[in-house]
Amino acid sequence: MTTNVEMTKIFEDQRQQYNRAQPMSLATRLATLDQLERLLRENLNAFVEALQADFGQRDPLQIIGADLTGPLTTIAYTRKHLRKWMKPDKKRLGLMGLSGSREYVYNEPLGVVGIMSPFNAPIDLALDPAIEAIAAGNRVMVKISEYTPKAAALLQRLAKKYVSETTFAVITGAADVSAHFSALNWDKFVFTGGAETGKKILAAAAPNLTPVVLELGGKNPAVVLPDANQQLAAGKIARGRSGNSGQICLDVDYAMVPANQLTDYIHLIVEQLEQAFPTYSDNPEYSAIINDAAYKRITGMLAEAQQRGTQLLTINPNHDAVPDATKRLIPLTLAINPDPDLQIAKNETFGPILSIFTYETLDEAIAFINTHEKSLAMYVFGKNEAQLNRVIRHTSSGGVDINELALHAGSHEMGFGGVGYSGMGRYKGGKVGFETFSNPKSVYKQGILAKYTTRFMVPIHNQRNEKRFMKMLGL
Repeated sequence: MTTNVEMTKIFEDQRQQYNRAQPMSLATRLATLDQLERLLRENLNAFVEALQADFGQRDPLQIIGADLTGPLTTIAYTRKHLRKWMKPDKKRLGLMGLSGSREYVYNEPLGVVGIMSPFNAPIDLALDPAIEAIAAGNRVMVKISEYTPKAAALLQRLAKKYVSETTFAVITGAADVSAHFSALNWDKFVFTGGAETGKKILAAAAPNLTPVVLELGGKNPAVVLPDANQQLAAGKIARGRSGNSGQICLDVDYAMVPANQLTDYIHLIVEQLEQAFPTYSDNPEYSAIINDAAYKRITGMLAEAQQRGTQLLTINPNHDAVPDATKRLIPLTLAINPDPDLQIAKNETFGPILSIFTYETLDEAIAFINTHEKSLAMYVFGKNEAQLNRVIRHTSSGGVDINELALHAGSHEMGFGGVGYSGMGRYKGGKVGFETFSNPKSVYKQGILAKYTTRFMVPIHNQRNEKRFMKMLGL
C-alpha cells in the first residue's frame, strides 16, 4: 500500500520533472506507449489471475475484453495518429491572411494528471485515460480501486519495472489514500465510479480549481420499438446485462417493451440467459459480486421488491443454491413493472437485475425515461427511422447505440462520457481524448499590419479620434 507521504513525493517529483523538462517529444511519448503495451502483452495471464482472485469468480474472457483489450487498441490507434495531432492546428484568417497574419492552436500538455479507476474495470479505466494523457505530453498517476487489491498491486509492481515513475506511477491503498489522492493539486483529474463519490471528488478538487472529468453511470434504458427484431433485441439485452453480473456502468439497467409483446420478451430473455448460464456455482464464466457490501445492497433491493409483490423471475435452470453469500453469487433476476418508488426502479442496480417496464405509446416510454436522471448510455432497438430519431432527440444521455450495446464507447472517432448526473467531460475517441488532456493555446502571429494595429489598439485620446473609433464600432 502506498502511504500518503510516498504519494506526495511521487507527485512532487512528477511536477518538478514536468516543470524542468522541455515538452515531451513525439519520440518520448511513443516510447512510453510502447512500454505500456509491453507491460500488458507480457503479463496478460497475470492480470487475469489477479482479477479472478479479487472477484473470487470471474469470466476470463470478460477480464480480457473489459480490462486489457481496450488499452491495447487505444495505444495502436494513438501511435498511428499522434504525430498529426501534435501539429499546430492552423486557422483560416480570410483577407487578413494576405497581410501575413497567422492564427493557430497549439495543444500543449497540462502538467500532471490524476486518474482514479473503479473495481469493475480497474486496469482499462486507469490505462485508457492514462494513454491519452501521456500522448498529450503529461505525467500521470493512477489510483486503483481498493476493492481489487491484487490487480492494483500487480499493476504497481509492473509499472515500476516497465515505465519511469516520473512519467507514470500507480498508487494503491484504501479510502484514506483515495481521499488524499483526490485532493492533490492536479492539472486535470479523471474519476470513474458512482455519482455520490463523484460529488466528493468535485469537493476535493474545488480548492485547487482542478478541472475534473467524471465518468459515472446511471439507469441506462433499452427502448424496444414495436417493429424491433425480437430475437436480436432480447439476446443483446439479456447477454449484455449478464456480463460481469451487471457490474458494468454501460449495462442495460432496465428495458422498455411494448405491453402487447411483454410475454414474448420475457420468454426470449429467459431462454437466452438459461443458455448463457445453465449453472452459477463453480462456473468460471459467471462473475461474483465484488464484495459483501455490494452483495447485501443487491439482495436487499430484491428483498424489498419481493415484499412489495413485484413479479420476480429468478433464472436458475440448474436450481443452484443461490444467492450464495459465501461466494457472493446472485442469480440473474427479471423484475416486471416494479413500482417506481422501489430501489430497483429508482437507483442504478449495478448487479444481475433487469427491470422490464411496459408502455402503450412511445410518448409514454419517453416520458418515463425522462423521469430519471440522465444516463450514461441509451439503447434503442427498432427499424422505424422516425421513431428511432424521436427517442434520441427527446431524451438525453451520454451516448446512444441503435440495435447494439455499448459500441459507441469503444469508438476511436467519438468521445465517450456522460451528461448531467452520469458525468461530465469526454475522453477516449482518439483526438477527443488527446485534446481533453491538452490546453488548446491560441496563438496569433501578426504580419505587415503590426505597426498599424498597435496604433489602433492604443489610440491617441482626442475628440476626433474618439468619434472615429466609435463610428467604426457602429456606436
